Amino acid sequence: MSLRAWLWVLALGVTAWLSLAGPDEAVNDVAEAVVRPATGKSGVAVRPIDKRAGAQASLPRLKPRQAPYKSFDAALAAELAEKDPPIFHSQSWNPPPPKVVVKVEAPKAPPWPYAYLGKQSSEGQWWVYLTLGDDTRAVKKGQVLDGKYRIDNIEPPLLSVTYLPLNEVQTVNIGAFK
Repeated sequence: MSLRAWLWVLALGVTAWLSLAGPDEAVNDVAEAVVRPATGKSGVAVRPIDKRAGAQASLPRLKPRQAPYKSFDAALAAELAEKDPPIFHSQSWNPPPPKVVVKVEAPKAPPWPYAYLGKQSSEGQWWVYLTLGDDTRAVKKGQVLDGKYRIDNIEPPLLSVTYLPLNEVQTVNIGAFK
């Protein structure tokens, strides 16, 4: 037999002896706490243990102290995430999604709701006849329609109107002078 084989047999024998022999100490013994004098540096107040039968052992009182690190909250997590990404962060090989640019257009006046019927010149002032559904109106310069439209100027072939909520000027074609 070689030296290697003898070492294997020896290791097997020692293992078998340790597993069958069992522990040297009795199993029913109870370990008791050791009372040590408080040094003041540890921050632990120690009470002596009462060794009478049936007495309950008391635990040492711990004094609260500050943690050596900042409390972990959402602001700190965001700060740490900006500085250094986590070691095992998720990674994607897909291209980033395109940035969506939302164009916010300024509000516009609605289209001119009235239909043109005709015009008339009387004593140097122009009158324009307009209709909206079954309602027909004769309007002149400076008049306000439905609290939304003001007639600014009537000079054929154009009628200038201001949409009052947005103060936007619109022009309507009313035909040439005849």
